[in-house]
Amino acid sequence: MLILEIIGIVLLAFLVLNVILYFVEPSLIAITFSLVLRLFFRNPPMVDMEKHFKAHQILKDNWKVIQEELLEVLRDEKSIPKFHEVDKIQRFINDGDKSPWRVFMFKAYDNWQEKNCEKAPKTTALLKQVPEITTAMFSILGPQKHIPPHNGFYKGVYRYHLALIIPKEGECYIVNGGQRYDWKEGEDVLFDDTYKHAVWNATDETRVVLFCDVFRTDLPKIFQPVNRWVYGLREKSQRLQSVLKKAEVQVDLKPQAG
Repeated sequence: MLILEIIGIVLLAFLVLNVILYFVEPSLIAITFSLVLRLFFRNPPMVDMEKHFKAHQILKDNWKVIQEELLEVLRDEKSIPKFHEVDKIQRFINDGDKSPWRVFMFKAYDNWQEKNCEKAPKTTALLKQVPEITTAMFSILGPQKHIPPHNGFYKGVYRYHLALIIPKEGECYIVNGGQRYDWKEGEDVLFDDTYKHAVWNATDETRVVLFCDVFRTDLPKIFQPVNRWVYGLREKSQRLQSVLKKAEVQVDLKPQAG
């Protein structure tokens, strides 16, 4: 009886917490949903792309096209906002050193950042061929940048990186769930960012990857409709709308005179 009472109290507390989150900030229910997934569903830190994200080949085959547009975007790199300026919650992992982490956002939870997309139309067209991508951006790490260990809080997506600009000398890598991955230009990787992970750009050059979140379809059937519902809460959240407004690059990227 005591065990059943304890279980009942825990379930009631869990329900009350989610009700509170729903009225305070519905998108935060992703945190409690992910905690439940961790209890009932396991996957490795690094994930098989051919099994879980076959469409990655569209991006990988065209990485040079994407890189060319990226180089145009980087011509006015200082106009690209830092991640913690776009999303204040990132300050906890981004603001510990002087080297910037900038983000050029295309899409966040199916909300397209149209002004940015206009600045990289070929990359945008490629991304629109892959509807399972929910979020996409250029992730730009400055020299000697370290992102300290942290956990993603939404297990309903996988994280995808396509390496576009990687320093030629020195170490530049991510460790996710204890597994190290060194980026190489034109190569890609898929991983579960709810494992503890950290990033090092221990070089004097900038590192850029195409950073995407990919909606998961490998969860047990009982969790699939819940994941869709949680995703919808995040897609429509007021916090996300604020992020999108701050993500717009405010300058026009015009071709240099020949």
